[in-house]
Amino acid sequence: MNTFSRLAIIGVGPSAIYLLNHLVRCAEHFDPTLTDIYLFDKRTRLGVGMPYARSTTDKQNLCNISSAEMPRLDISLVDWLHSLSDSQLAFQGIQRCEIDEDQTYCRITLGDYFHNQYTALVKAVRSRGVNVHEFPRCQITDVIDHQPPGDIEVRFGDDDRVVVDRVVIATGHSFDTSDEPSAGYFASPWPMQKLIPNEDEFCNFEIGTLGASLSAFDVVASLSHRHGSFATRDGQLAFEASPGSEGFKIILHSSEGCLPHLQYEQVEPFREIYRHVDRGTLMAIRDDTGCLSLDEYFHQVCRPALATAFKKDARNDIVELLGLEHFPLEDFIAKMSDEHTADDPFSLMRSEMPEANRLLRKGIPIHWKETLDDLMFTLNFHFDMLAAEDHLRYRKVIVPFLMNVIAAIPLHSAQIILALHDAGKLELISGTVTVKKKTEGKTLIEVESCDRIIEREYRMFVDCSGQESVDFKSFPFKSLADRGTVSEAVAGFRDRSCVEHLTETERTRVVNRDGRPALRLGGIAIDGYYRVIGEDGSSNERIYDIAFPHATGARPYSYGLQACDAAASIVVQAWCERANAVSELTTDLAAVTEAYNDLTAPS
Repeated sequence: MNTFSRLAIIGVGPSAIYLLNHLVRCAEHFDPTLTDIYLFDKRTRLGVGMPYARSTTDKQNLCNISSAEMPRLDISLVDWLHSLSDSQLAFQGIQRCEIDEDQTYCRITLGDYFHNQYTALVKAVRSRGVNVHEFPRCQITDVIDHQPPGDIEVRFGDDDRVVVDRVVIATGHSFDTSDEPSAGYFASPWPMQKLIPNEDEFCNFEIGTLGASLSAFDVVASLSHRHGSFATRDGQLAFEASPGSEGFKIILHSSEGCLPHLQYEQVEPFREIYRHVDRGTLMAIRDDTGCLSLDEYFHQVCRPALATAFKKDARNDIVELLGLEHFPLEDFIAKMSDEHTADDPFSLMRSEMPEANRLLRKGIPIHWKETLDDLMFTLNFHFDMLAAEDHLRYRKVIVPFLMNVIAAIPLHSAQIILALHDAGKLELISGTVTVKKKTEGKTLIEVESCDRIIEREYRMFVDCSGQESVDFKSFPFKSLADRGTVSEAVAGFRDRSCVEHLTETERTRVVNRDGRPALRLGGIAIDGYYRVIGEDGSSNERIYDIAFPHATGARPYSYGLQACDAAASIVVQAWCERANAVSELTTDLAAVTEAYNDLTAPS
């Protein structure tokens, strides 16, 4: 038996909630040894999370996930909404007749739901005799791993500390705070309140965003509702600007020149690690060095699964292409991207709206998108097996495709986009953006597209390019980094000669590891159980890190609530296995992934 009595969780958002949920489900493995849980969060209200907190998001910001897609807690989001009184629903801006499991709601509503479920989980933990210590408004200053004797010291406040046996870092998203308001430059849209003008004031000028992602549409939704009103006319949503805001306009800058796809129906709303391939098959297609190549993964796993999906979608043309002996990953992406590319992306979105409405209304899924999402979810938990070349290829080729084609926005958000465009208040410019200069009152950018370079100035420019991996030098718990308890995430190159063909920027990320070149991935090294890996290459069974900015170098597709739930489930699964083990858990990925087969069905 190997159990622990004192657990600290740093960050109390959705990941921590799902961790508590799995702890309660597996309580028999921890009774009566687990005596104390310490919960730390820098916000006043525990159990909410940055994307859903009233202090960071806005009532106009919608989720892109429905109740049916959310991992189950004590009760579902829809059941919780039904339990509210009419006045409580009115506070949420929801009518009882609108409650539906396929509906999407504003993020603040999800934050209130998560807080409610967090409260229920804490009550359940306490009912089992565990002391739960809550520390709101608490900034952790350091984490120190004392080995021996194996205690972990968590420091906070001026000189406060607790000593525990296990730590889970679940700090979630961490937005860039290097804003320069005097130049109208904002390194991220969060907290959204910083962008919203005072009441009766307007941003009577053009506003630029870097990216046309979901977070860019949060900016669009928040600002447009402060500069006018929406109403349905002749069956379509229309926007009317407020008097005095005639100069208000938003320009989206997208490198690919695309708007995201529209919300689509799914057969199985929950992702599973081994839905389209079993673990044995995945292990068997590795090469002699233990590496899994993207080409083999696409050929052996993706092509047959996608062919089945496209057949269900009556796309026999794609089925035929997937059956060709030579039809590489890049050709598939190019083919499907072309279908979502147009000179006028707003016209394309408008043309897609009737069909998207029809499919959702009749519950008809788009199988290939759902299948591809599943396949990327599977790959996410096996990125340890990819060489550096394929890490680079994934980020260059696959990520833009996933963001433009698989990332979906609710139909209501699309209606807002089209209404603003029709009113001349929203445009999109394609091309790669470089911020050239930030001066008093304006930000100058350069846009390069098709051998053409233009410059634009903005009084407000917001970087909506999304959450990046934390730079290892910026890892927040300095003692863990300085003492080598954590290490930088890297991947070795399969072929040394590949380094010669990297771009200048890519070469800055190449380091020497044991005499061979390796690629710095961003974030910290973690193993298959989310245990941190030290400079000596060993996994630390006392410290786990499931914070997306820390883990995204090693797990680049691990965003969203379902990924939060999966990571939490894997950590608790590791503890359950360790509780009954006579020796330490293995660090070999092939062996670690055996635990993935044992994960409980999605909650």
